[in-house]
Amino acid sequence: MNKQELTEEQMKAAIEHRDMLLDLRSVLASEPGKRVFKYLFKHLLVGDVPELGLEGPILHDRLGSLRTGNAIFKIVAEADWQIAANLLAQKEKEAYADLYQESQIQQG
Repeated sequence: MNKQELTEEQMKAAIEHRDMLLDLRSVLASEPGKRVFKYLFKHLLVGDVPELGLEGPILHDRLGSLRTGNAIFKIVAEADWQIAANLLAQKEKEAYADLYQESQIQQG
């Protein structure tokens, strides 16, 4: 099998990406780092989908805003998929706890 040789520019980009992932792993190993990315996941709507019924420019705007969160999640998952999954699970758990609490207040 022939392996394609990387150009110097491709090699620099690959090294830069590897170094970024190693740095990100270090950040994610700390509690403050996890808090930062949990915050980003929450406010960049990681894991969310557009609301039903959106169409046209409104749908395109919503999809565009969701792309940022998706890109951040992919990078974090590439650095450490277990931490990325745990942060997303915590975000969802808190969102459902908030919804449950709101429903209890409305019923009570």
